[in-house]
Amino acid sequence: MAPVRRLLPLALALAGGLLVLWWGLAMLERIVLDEREQAYDGIASQRAALAEYARRTLEQQLQVRLHDRSEDIEQALADPLAPTDGLVVVEHGRQRLPRLAEASSEEGQPAQALYELLRRHQMPPQLAAGSPRRRRVELYLEFRDALDGGGRDSITVAVQNLLYHRAVYILDSAFDIPLMVAMLDDLLAKRSPDPEFMEGVLRTGFGKAPGRRLDALQNLLLRRRRWFSTEDFEFLAGRIASLSRTSQVPVRQFEQAIESAARTAIPRPPRIDFPMLLDNGRYYVATHSSTQLRGVAVDLPPLSAAIEREMRRRGLLEPEDTLSLAPLTAAVPVATLPYQVEAPRLQRAEKEAEDRFWLKTTFVAGAAGLALIIVVLALLLQRRRHRFVELKSDFVATVSHELRTPLASIRLMAETLERRTRDVPAARDYPARIVRDIDELAFLVENILSFNRLDKGRWQPRRADVQLRGLVDEVMDDLEQYGIDDVQLGVDGIDDVVLHGDRELLKLLLRNLAKNACTYNERRPIELKLRGDHDGSRFTVELTDNGVGIPAAQQGRVFEDFIRVAGTRARGSGLGLSICRKTMQAHGGRIRIAHSSPEGTCFALEFPATMVRSTS
Repeated sequence: MAPVRRLLPLALALAGGLLVLWWGLAMLERIVLDEREQAYDGIASQRAALAEYARRTLEQQLQVRLHDRSEDIEQALADPLAPTDGLVVVEHGRQRLPRLAEASSEEGQPAQALYELLRRHQMPPQLAAGSPRRRRVELYLEFRDALDGGGRDSITVAVQNLLYHRAVYILDSAFDIPLMVAMLDDLLAKRSPDPEFMEGVLRTGFGKAPGRRLDALQNLLLRRRRWFSTEDFEFLAGRIASLSRTSQVPVRQFEQAIESAARTAIPRPPRIDFPMLLDNGRYYVATHSSTQLRGVAVDLPPLSAAIEREMRRRGLLEPEDTLSLAPLTAAVPVATLPYQVEAPRLQRAEKEAEDRFWLKTTFVAGAAGLALIIVVLALLLQRRRHRFVELKSDFVATVSHELRTPLASIRLMAETLERRTRDVPAARDYPARIVRDIDELAFLVENILSFNRLDKGRWQPRRADVQLRGLVDEVMDDLEQYGIDDVQLGVDGIDDVVLHGDRELLKLLLRNLAKNACTYNERRPIELKLRGDHDGSRFTVELTDNGVGIPAAQQGRVFEDFIRVAGTRARGSGLGLSICRKTMQAHGGRIRIAHSSPEGTCFALEFPATMVRSTS
């Protein structure tokens, strides 16, 4: 039966291997497929990353260009005569820049008719008595009377009255502008007015305070263009331009503003919430506020060419790679610009991935037998390795256990010999020395057994309440058993402490620390100090000795298995501190070196607060 039991794992491994083989082949093919897909995804990611880099670079350049022209936009919004080349502003859904050549839906030429009626010194019909419009015409007629028969002062007063009424009563521009143009034509026909006055009326305006500013006719006509029919606007623009030239008032910007007015609005979506390119990529616009969009005209081909050169300079594009921007529709979000990267090297990588896929797929079937053998051998070797480990551990446990019995017998005989030769001077201290060496050997055997049990996880703590001070006293009694009787012990803060842990393990922990303190010590008496401290989250026991200390270079390794402090003549297995570390871990705590020097070493044992209580 024993050989069958020994062969059973191998048989099960072989049977399992046969079943796993087909599953493994399927998984292997799946891995090959996934590898091909990952290769394709990686290549696609490289293309996408290059395209995204180009897109983000373009977006940054567009943002910088819009920011650089912010002052131009502000000036164009404030001054209709300011240049508007390449500027876009949409406010409350209406395009303000570039300005549109809008016209009123009203038919005919009402503004020109009003102008001609006033020049004939006639009152327009249907003006209610006492209305601001009628009063404005009356002031104009008074100005005409002063111009025909009055002196300079009366003309000045009449002009001032007319301008004051204009500042106080804001009439619609379709009535105000023709009247003012008629007044200036009348004035220039008979007088030579002050150039500053003419520039103020025609170009710069008067006053700065809100509600008291008189807009210049050039600005006002441009602002109110959509209030006039095409014929009226052209008539008034011509009269204002003529008045400006006659008065030597600059008129070039006024004429340029008229000529540059767009005939149609820039096509755009009803709602724009993010940066976009409009009109097939001719304009870049972005949200400036909740009611306003701002943008600039752009020329994408040179920008894309500059981006491609930069990417080549940075090594992102190879000489054979190309970057292109697909044709744009009327409105395209900047975040989805269709940049495309054509890279022969990536095409070659795709072909190589496809070739690797078919090569690996071809070898899957041929690898079936070899895979089965590898699985079986791996299982067998793994089992043998574990068996060797078990044999080693069992050997250590067996040898250590077998050493206990003869050691106990030798110690008993040494004690008997010591009693019988007590009065024989020639025997001297040989029996006592035999006993001490046997105790040292027994301690070593006990450490090996404890280490083996802890290392294999066979020693699970059997927790019970343990009086810490009583446990320390027991350890001190054990030291006397080893012939160490010149130890001075000092304790503080542990008299009423009870630990809920494994008594045997805790005793082994303290005995190893105390034994090390005595072994690695060249001073007499040996001083040991134990101090307990409870900070709420943990309970710390500090054990300080006056030994030779542990060099700083070795402090990080002394808790490892079979590590001994170099440079000392003391004997030891190198397991003591390793056992201490495993014991503390088994109780959920830890051990560390608080400090060490040639004057001694302080070990800190940190127990979790849950396993500590006080009897006071």
